Amino acid sequence: MTTLRAFLADATRAIPGPSGRPARCPPQEVWALGCHVLGRSLAQLLAADTAEPLQREDEARWRELIARRQGGEPLAYLVGHVEFWSLPLKVTPDVLVPRPETEVLVERALAVPVADGACCVDAGTGSGAIALALKKERPRAQVAACDRSPAALAIARANAAALGLDVAFWRGHWLDAIGNRSCDLVVSNPPYVESADPCLAGDGLRFEPRLALDGGADGLAAIAALIPGARRVLRPGGRLLVEHGALQGAEVRSLFERSGLADVAVHPDYAGRPRVTEGVWHG
Repeated sequence: MTTLRAFLADATRAIPGPSGRPARCPPQEVWALGCHVLGRSLAQLLAADTAEPLQREDEARWRELIARRQGGEPLAYLVGHVEFWSLPLKVTPDVLVPRPETEVLVERALAVPVADGACCVDAGTGSGAIALALKKERPRAQVAACDRSPAALAIARANAAALGLDVAFWRGHWLDAIGNRSCDLVVSNPPYVESADPCLAGDGLRFEPRLALDGGADGLAAIAALIPGARRVLRPGGRLLVEHGALQGAEVRSLFERSGLADVAVHPDYAGRPRVTEGVWHG
């Protein structure tokens, strides 16, 4: 039976990857997987005696997860959760793993002035990350979210229940089930990767739901489909905010402006790349 010290020394050692180059699971991820396997917090694991014996079944499970991570499987799927907007969210391969850059979309949505009781809709909610972040910060708002995937909606509902946040969820394609002129704010992180982009078959993304990633031949199909629905459901003065790829800012701005949305602005992410486009529908 090995010790925790010996296991960690071996687990963080570089090994030949699929390309022949050294590959290893970063030490912080080895620790995160260990917390999951051993059922301990990071503080507890860091404080543990490194001479502590490691049970064979725990060692086997830990090694299995490290190997899967080295194979490109997202850490969030391996441990079953991720943090977004300081909210702990359950995630599975049925939903996209929320990214830090999507917090820019939340920030911009929260910067929109709306009255108490305003209706905010998250179109294509996935894990519920955006809708739940908005509800946390705007408890008096009416926050709703939709998704085409029943499995994704089950995850979103479970997250809302665990966090005690009152968000309405329904199954539907974009905004089809929403009444005309009933919303003050529509937000979305739609699929925006080009279908032929090799990154869809690379590490990480190949494990995530293609439906939530593939934006068609030009990556803009979902955004183009969402805009008319947003125009229909937004009240005069309501706003649409959409996340998109770092190279799509000019094209999305053009789509917004050609559709009649006004005061269009493209906001950067934390790396300074165009990431969120916002427009106002005056009716």
